[in-house]
Order: sequence, then structure tokens, then C-alpha cells
Amino acid sequence: MAHKQRITEIELLRGFAFLAVALQHSIAHYSIVEGIGLHDGVLMTLFLMAAKFAVPVFIFITGMVLFYNYEGQFNYFSFLRKRLSDIIIPYVLWSLVYFSLNYGWNEGVIQQGWKWFLMLFTGKGSYHLWYVVMIFQFYLLFPVFRYVIFKVRRMIPPGVYIVCIICTGLLFVWLTDHIFTIGDLMAGIQLPGIAAMFTKYVDRNFIFFFFYFVLGACAGLRPDLWREWIRKGKWIYVSCFLVLFGYYTYIVIESFQTPSGMVINFNKVNLLRPLMVFFLVSSICVFYQLAMWMNERGGTRYNKIILSIGKYSYGAYLAHALMLRVSYTFDVQFFVYWPVIFRMLMSFVICVLFSYLLMMLLSRMPFGKWVGGVPAKRKKLETKAS
Repeated sequence: MAHKQRITEIELLRGFAFLAVALQHSIAHYSIVEGIGLHDGVLMTLFLMAAKFAVPVFIFITGMVLFYNYEGQFNYFSFLRKRLSDIIIPYVLWSLVYFSLNYGWNEGVIQQGWKWFLMLFTGKGSYHLWYVVMIFQFYLLFPVFRYVIFKVRRMIPPGVYIVCIICTGLLFVWLTDHIFTIGDLMAGIQLPGIAAMFTKYVDRNFIFFFFYFVLGACAGLRPDLWREWIRKGKWIYVSCFLVLFGYYTYIVIESFQTPSGMVINFNKVNLLRPLMVFFLVSSICVFYQLAMWMNERGGTRYNKIILSIGKYSYGAYLAHALMLRVSYTFDVQFFVYWPVIFRMLMSFVICVLFSYLLMMLLSRMPFGKWVGGVPAKRKKLETKAS
């Protein structure tokens, strides 16, 4: 793999995405606490819509970094070995931690050990581990994506690139609109292991996230052209983002009023919805533009903070569900009488701070890499937090 200049805005994007994930999960917890009011629900909706970009951005980063770094000679086995050590080993260890906390070992080591082992393939050990199961499918299939994208790139003239991307995006929208139809079809075929990926575990099937990876791949192959598109198309994607932000905010708040009273829920903004694709793609562009703007401003204090968070984002992602539990202890002790929205924000801050400090500490220990930390000195742009 050829060593290339780091794309600094990618590290900023990682930092944004981790903050957004922690915020989303803080919202999920406090949206059902006792005493929540409509005003809390409205503010949570605004925060949630601003943070919805997290998963698509992480997938986009994965595609961009892989295709930026692996354009030349490629050895699949060394590539996979690195991903197993950087991604899967920390995932296995953290999955063991969460399984122990959520399920325990009272039913016997062998029985529970087998249950835990099976959960490694589904990410069911904790609510956030589904992402690792989903994203690792892109690493496993990277040679396939690489072959197809390079083949298409050689076959079409540069002027048609944007048309191909749009057509691929429309195909992706069609897929998200037919999730249940595809699921019923696969359930009827009953292929062992495959049918479940289109039914029970459809939310971690790479097929229903592939466009964000392909978009990142296109950006990674031509970062200069991608930046140009981001600058020139600002009014298009910003307008799309604002319109859909307003639309989804409205329908979510409207859904709070039910025949049985007010119920705060966010079912209307599931990631796997056709219209959400347009919102999420525009969100990727908006936050990439923000990262470019921050990067061009230089080494401000805020840049350094976000860059540092981005550096430890994968390990922090694995740890943040545990750190949220810690934050709830603080909440019960000190913040329980605060307004719900302030309790949520305080929990979010504690979670981010503890997750970041834990990974920064672990990265300085000999075994730190195996639990999600990164070496203090990084020779190249890593891909593991994407």
C-alpha cells in the first residue's frame, strides 16, 4: 500500500460522527424517562436530526479511506489480517464485556459461552455492536467492490461519473423502498443464514448501506474532484438538508400525539427509509463541508479537540455504551431533579469525556491496541474507526 498524504478532514469527520453516535444514544435513553415533556421531545428531535448522519458518515469514511489508500497493488490476506487485529479483536473483547453485563454467566460457562459466541456474528451483545457486524462486511467484500468500481471507472469517461453515481443512488433508494418485499422473498427461499440477513438482521446487512460506501469510494479515488463537487454543489445539498430536516422534525413531533396521550418516539426517522437516503446523503455533504471549512481555518483549539476525538473514535465507540451506564449513575446522584433535556446533555458530555479519556489512556499501554486504543504515533491514516 502506497503511503499518501493524510486527508485531515476525514479525522474531523470521525470526531463529528462519534459525537453524533453518543448523542443519539443519550437521546434514546432519556426519551423514555419519567417526567419528560413535549418541549423536551421537540429539543431531542432537533438534536437527533442533527446527529442522524453518524452511521452513513462512518461508512462513507470507510469507503473513502480504503479506496484512497489501496488504489495500487493489493494483498487481500495482509489487508484482512490487519482488519482482524484492529477491528475484530477489540470487538470480541468488548462484546465479552457487554455480554457479561447484560446476560451474565449464571446459566453455566459452556451454555453462555456458546450464546456469546453466536452473538459475535449478530452484534446482539449490546445495542451498538450491530455496526461492527455490518461494517466488517465491507472489509470482507472490499476486493469485490474494488474490482467492480475500478472496472466501471475504466469503462466510462470522467464526464459520466456523476451520472453513474446518481444511478447507483437511485438503485439504492429502490432497494430501501423494497426491504420488506425482498425480505419476504428471501424468507420464502429459506437459505440457511442468508434469509435472516434480509429479515431479522436486515438492519446490519451491508446491502442496505452500500451506497454510502460507494460514495466514499468515489471520493477516495478523486479527493480533489470530490472537494470541488462539495464546494460547487453547496446550495443543492444544503437546501435538500434543510428542507428534509424541517420535514422530518415536523412528522416526528406530530407523531408524539397518540390516542393514549403523548409518547416520545423516533420511529419515523429509521435509517432504512427511501426519503431518508436523500437526507443522509445531503448530511454527509454538509458535514464534509464543515470539516473542510474547519481544516482550512488551521489548528484552532476546536480542531485539535475534534481531531483527537476522531483519532480514538473506534475504541470510544466500543466503550461508549458502558460509559453511558456510568453517566446514568452520575445522573441519579446529582442531576435527577434537573430538566430532562439538561440531564440528557450532561449524560452525553460525561459519556464522551470518559470514553475519550479511557481510550487515550489505553492507547499508551502495551495491550491498548487490542481493546480499541491506537498507538500514540500514527504513521498513516487508519481505517479502523470508519
